[in-house]
Amino acid sequence: MIHSIKITLFSIILITCAALSPTSKAQEPTLEYYFNQSIDYSDDVLTPKDILGHQVGTWHVRPEQSEAYFQSLAHLSEKVALKEIGRTHENRPLITAYISSPENIARLEQIKASRQNPDKYSGPNLVWLGYSVHGNEASGANAALLVAYRLAASKEPWVEELLENTIVMIDPMLNPDGLARFAHWVNSYKGKQLVSDPASIEHNEDWPRGRTNHYWFDLNRDWLLLQHPESQARIEHFYQWRPHIVGDFHEMSTNSTYFFQPGVPSRQNPLTSQENFDLTADIAEFHAEALDSLGSPYYSKEGFDDFYYGKGSTFPDINGGVGILFEQASSRGHLQESVNGDLSFPFAIRNQVATSFSTLKASLHLKDKLQKYQRNFFAGREKAAKKDSVKGVIFSSTDKGRLQELLRILQSHQVEVKQVTKSIKFDGTEYPAESSFVVDFKQTQYGLIKAMFETRTKFKDNTFYDVSAWTLPLAFNMSFTHLDSGDLSDVKAKPVSFASQGQWFGGESPVAVVVPWNNFNAAKGLTRLLKEKLKHQLNPKVSTKPFSLTVNGEQVDFTAGSLVIQLPGDAQVKRESVALIKESFLDAGVDVYGVDTGLALKGIDLGSPSVRPVNMPRPLLVIGGESSSYEAGEVWHLLDTRLEIPLSMQNANYIDYNTIDRYSHLIMVNGYYADLNPEEHRALTEWIMEGGNLIVTRGAVEWAIRNQLVSFEISVPEEPKPEGHQFSHRDDVIAKGIIGGAIYQAHLDNSHPLAYGLTNDTIAFTKAGTQVLKPAAQDFLTVASYTDSPLAAGYSSKENVERIKNTPAVLAQRVERGSIVVFNDNPVFRGYWLGASRLMANSLFFNRAF
Repeated sequence: MIHSIKITLFSIILITCAALSPTSKAQEPTLEYYFNQSIDYSDDVLTPKDILGHQVGTWHVRPEQSEAYFQSLAHLSEKVALKEIGRTHENRPLITAYISSPENIARLEQIKASRQNPDKYSGPNLVWLGYSVHGNEASGANAALLVAYRLAASKEPWVEELLENTIVMIDPMLNPDGLARFAHWVNSYKGKQLVSDPASIEHNEDWPRGRTNHYWFDLNRDWLLLQHPESQARIEHFYQWRPHIVGDFHEMSTNSTYFFQPGVPSRQNPLTSQENFDLTADIAEFHAEALDSLGSPYYSKEGFDDFYYGKGSTFPDINGGVGILFEQASSRGHLQESVNGDLSFPFAIRNQVATSFSTLKASLHLKDKLQKYQRNFFAGREKAAKKDSVKGVIFSSTDKGRLQELLRILQSHQVEVKQVTKSIKFDGTEYPAESSFVVDFKQTQYGLIKAMFETRTKFKDNTFYDVSAWTLPLAFNMSFTHLDSGDLSDVKAKPVSFASQGQWFGGESPVAVVVPWNNFNAAKGLTRLLKEKLKHQLNPKVSTKPFSLTVNGEQVDFTAGSLVIQLPGDAQVKRESVALIKESFLDAGVDVYGVDTGLALKGIDLGSPSVRPVNMPRPLLVIGGESSSYEAGEVWHLLDTRLEIPLSMQNANYIDYNTIDRYSHLIMVNGYYADLNPEEHRALTEWIMEGGNLIVTRGAVEWAIRNQLVSFEISVPEEPKPEGHQFSHRDDVIAKGIIGGAIYQAHLDNSHPLAYGLTNDTIAFTKAGTQVLKPAAQDFLTVASYTDSPLAAGYSSKENVERIKNTPAVLAQRVERGSIVVFNDNPVFRGYWLGASRLMANSLFFNRAF
């Protein structure tokens, strides 16, 4: 008996190793290899090899090659329709292929229209297969071609039955820009002899790598936040179809095997139903059968959670579908050594093909169950909202720019929002008419709304694969209150009416123009004006104190932070200047005031020494090396798209501090940076003293302190004492010490120039990591410090909350003519964190004001 078991185990090992390396040499795999069988195909449909010139898996497919193949399928097969749903930042097309029976394809628009009533729908199932949202997880994008070919060309009876009952939507490359970057890298280093050495350059991409999109964002975190055209197009398409199943195909470390959900039961978002989890487990049986037939090892209930609704495999779960995450061990190139034997690119592709078809088989066999689940989901939304003690939420801001962005996100998710018409107060907070908005939970998107606005701090399991909180009004630094039924009925509201264009107030021949800084987009308008100021002899300044002036016969109060633009006396030049100011600000949605005198009714006059010059920033962002490409990309995106500031970038490994005089700001994000040598330290210190401005965030703060550029210090925690934990509790104990993405609240000094435009006296940050700064030794250096009870949402242990409370979050130090600004957190987290992003924008414009 023991001998028999040994033989069986040895056989399994041989099968596994053989499967992992079907193409150790550079020969092409076959279709039979990928489908594990010989299939009868229609001669009318071209194979991927006919278009690529080689079999899938021989080289990494490029986006234009993938598009060309799908174009050929749509041209040659009545079973395939192709649609461009959007464009990437680099203007690559985002395509979706619809594959079904010719009859279903012919009435595709009719079926799509019926999907707007998912609680009554009974047509074909909708299965969306999305591949390689991370561009360097390329087995999915390459598998997509094979999946599409088999569906379009196969004569198998079960496939014909599948297509009669299913519309398969294939998104063959969720991230074409990243895929292009990665394919170019690995193809450039492929030789005729495949090299499996993990240290070889083929398997080690250069910074920023192909995982991310053009701005180095992780698009698999953007399904909820919608900061990028890829996500915006995809979500619009998602809501048109509301698929029953979404397959999300990824890769993981080379030494892994294969993962498919349901994942860790205790780490599901509690807003996702048990029925959804059970359906995912039912579908998992089909994946297991498919991979067992190949001899491919796998796992399904460890490692990955289903908590953050901004991921492609989790977003469907709160929208009536079943999202499924697939993770294949990555060869990263064409062949790589692993603990399981040599892992080939074709092997990785084959597993993705297998689970694509197991998903489709599950859809066919579970059609009625999936449809019943979705119908009940949507029919039960109002009932679920009725059971909730919270009936709605109200939010408000004086910042029109931030309001517009939050409304855009909500409306893109088909959330019904109404505008408050009568001022009202809740919990001591005033919600003014017109600048306040209310969301009633009683609507189709109830679950997603609750996820967007909740402030949960207690969790069944404290281990998170991603962030544990993403509360939108906290990210946008807005006042908000959850409402019970009585509160909600007291709110008077109307459909949203929000002018995107700014307004001009005042006469046509003013002596000066004042622009309030209470609109996030004022920074964009200022950039536009500063780019042209030399041509028009304009010198924008910022007021560091409040003042009041008469505009159109009425007193208007202006806060510190307002822009003051003195106009020339010449009538013609003045008209041209006013026209330029209007073009710069009004088109950005910012209101502008033309004033007839610089003599204030109250406060400072416009010629006061308290009105300080503002210059066009000339920032330099340090990238590469061991800096975070995510956080560098977030700064790039903020400056390039929201502020319209040209941003220079230099690699950390090659930056010469003796040649940065042309730049006004040096920005260093989270990462590890080499210590400065004495010459570099002298050059950087002199640059700051002569007017340069250093901005450091997270890990770069430690670098600035270590190199004695700032007088601040990091608080080092005591080593924890052993508590006798069992080894089986190791993961839980480690998780307790981690802050992976909670939201912390901080007190904000609204009088500080870095806080101009922010009216709330608190501000929220996404906290990742446990770095703690010691309180500043002097007054006037602390811009923001964490509150006495700083945890606003998400998971953080009591020990970490105690360490962090009342410590600095943002510090700003003047160094002769220059400055150093320290952010203990990332103020521009994932591009949507517009509250704290205001501090980053102000640190570019207002360094001379403090």
